[in-house]
Amino acid sequence: MKKVSIIGAGLSGLTASILLAKEGFEVTIYEKSKKVGGNFTALQFEDHLFEFGPTFFTIPELLESIFLLAGKNIEDYLDLEILTHHTHVYFENGDNFCLSTNVEEMIEQLKKIDATGAENYHDFLAEIKRLYFEVNELSMNLQITNWSKLVKIPIRNLILKLRPFQSLDRFLRKYFENEQIIQLLAKYANRGEMLVRSTPAFFAAFLYPILTADVFYVKGGIREIPCALKKLAIELGVKIYTEKEITKIHLKNNQVEGIQINENLSIESDYVLISSAQLLNSDTLLSDFTVVNEKEKFIITEESNLSQFVLLLGLDRYTNLKTHTVLFSSDVEREVEQILNGEFAENPTIYIYNPAFQEPERFKSGDCLVLMVSIPTNDLYSTSYRASIASYRHHLVSELKKYGFDLEESIVEEKVWTSKDLKNRFNSTKGGIHGAISKTFAAAYIRPPVKSDEIKGLYFTLVDTSHPAGSTEALKNGIHLATSIIEEARENPLI
Repeated sequence: MKKVSIIGAGLSGLTASILLAKEGFEVTIYEKSKKVGGNFTALQFEDHLFEFGPTFFTIPELLESIFLLAGKNIEDYLDLEILTHHTHVYFENGDNFCLSTNVEEMIEQLKKIDATGAENYHDFLAEIKRLYFEVNELSMNLQITNWSKLVKIPIRNLILKLRPFQSLDRFLRKYFENEQIIQLLAKYANRGEMLVRSTPAFFAAFLYPILTADVFYVKGGIREIPCALKKLAIELGVKIYTEKEITKIHLKNNQVEGIQINENLSIESDYVLISSAQLLNSDTLLSDFTVVNEKEKFIITEESNLSQFVLLLGLDRYTNLKTHTVLFSSDVEREVEQILNGEFAENPTIYIYNPAFQEPERFKSGDCLVLMVSIPTNDLYSTSYRASIASYRHHLVSELKKYGFDLEESIVEEKVWTSKDLKNRFNSTKGGIHGAISKTFAAAYIRPPVKSDEIKGLYFTLVDTSHPAGSTEALKNGIHLATSIIEEARENPLI
């Protein structure tokens, strides 16, 4: 029986463990923290519970397929609720807009503020659908891990179908005229970040699931997904150990031989799954791992200019803030300019997550709000930066009041997560929870490898699940990893 060691109990690792165990592999997961779930986390204050991570997910049939492949029904593990109107957007001038999977409702809303967008909406959906399936083919079946592969057939031919010479900005302006709608769609296409002019057009593909497919909320909180996967994995015989740190991956003749736990225990293993980020942040796991050097160069060139500021507010009452709310800046161009110049935006776009709106019975003390805004990537440890963070909290609460949400007197518990906190908590690049932003069209196509070219038996899991499409991509990654290992084991039964 082949032995698989999975380092980290995120969505990718849990998914892979289920499919591998179903195929007869002996699978063990080692998680450094106390709980499984990776970026799916929750913070309990005295009376308020704050949830962090991807707050909704799309393409539920993908999650359902994992349970079906294991011979189980997802209804026995998770209670899912469709969010037809999943994101409510407020503009400072009093207008509002709701991102919905109901096409006719979207068109009716667009007629009021963007007649051109309403007229073009069906064509827009058709094109992002095409892009979505082309991108999926590229990412799942034709792994691009370095620049040279971009010019090789069939990858080159497929890339030419993805509007490689057009920016996301130009693509959206082909269909819409309203600047706020363009910036709103760009924000969700660009993994929750603001529009970067050079971001490639194919990022519009990520809009397809949230505008046409079912968007789901998980009853009991988004952490129920990794908990359900954990339960299923254990039922299939997967062993899961928490608070176990892997300090070394043992190799022999460039092949995985095992792992070392907490400096004192070695375990044999034929395959090891680990995130590339863990390797990059360690000098001891693999001392002569050449892929790390190549990947490190890529990450350096792709560092984001943006970080995130998170404000957690526990209220003594319920508000009319919906589950997902965006308070849009009245001057997005100015907001982007200020942040890229190293300044805190005067009128920022604010994202708010309020699960108490969906499940007030779970939040008996009042709303538990998670507010997020983009801020510049400055020196996270400087005195001036810390001072700016402290004053920005008050500024954001004042900004909320402009949109009709006066919360100051209702705040009974609160906490600020700075870029430094996010970097430490989520192992993110300079506190950017959505990962690096691709500034050139070529770089945007390159993805971390799922398998090492140098070391047999070494595979890589996906860790970036913070943005709306992240949880879906993590599930795909886990399925792809398991499939690759199963195929390799069948082709090389003696390895």
